[in-house]
Amino acid sequence: MIKLIIFDLDDVFTIGSKESYFKCYHETLVELGIHLEAEEEKRRILAKWSMPHREELRELLKEKPELLDRACKMYEEKLFGNTFVSSLSLIKGTVEMLQRLSKKYVLSVATGLHPKILRERVMPKFNIPQVFSQIISTYDIEDVEKHKPHPFMVEEILRKQKVLPKEAIMVGDAKGDVLMARVAGVTPVVVLTGHLSREEAEELNATYIIDDVTKLEDVLAKLK
Repeated sequence: MIKLIIFDLDDVFTIGSKESYFKCYHETLVELGIHLEAEEEKRRILAKWSMPHREELRELLKEKPELLDRACKMYEEKLFGNTFVSSLSLIKGTVEMLQRLSKKYVLSVATGLHPKILRERVMPKFNIPQVFSQIISTYDIEDVEKHKPHPFMVEEILRKQKVLPKEAIMVGDAKGDVLMARVAGVTPVVVLTGHLSREEAEELNATYIIDDVTKLEDVLAKLK
């Protein structure tokens, strides 16, 4: 019996997060006068995906580490300003679904999104209801070795909510979400609104694959 649903947030509830992050990183590099070929820039960003932006920028600027502090400040102006949030849209039906699910399940979030952005910009903009018993962000974890796909975030949620792994599912859009869930013993559910195509999700042997998060109730009905 499922008691707990753990959600990633970017490109699960919202669309456009991936592109928005890329835009913030690219504009930061341009302002610093750093040029990387498009494929190399993408490769470096994805190499540190889901880690705090300082680690992403460290990878992007590995030939120019002296620019890291300046780059972080510039990036944060874009992330906490309008560059990131203005490009996002909410998947239709998400709010109503969360309200329904909150009456039957414990809901939580394990995300790479900065908690300040989540609480002060994203949730208010889209009127996402306060239905989450726990929200844990990559930015809450000092040890980078415990970031996705390490199971630490899922295990912390399970521990605090007093739920067994077999009683939980993890809903995400990326390879790291699937691996994190599986190592923690939690059933992964992939949404196709983010990083993974259906073929890629199948290659990861994702237990359930859905077009978007609003189809989650169909999965829950099967799990019953």
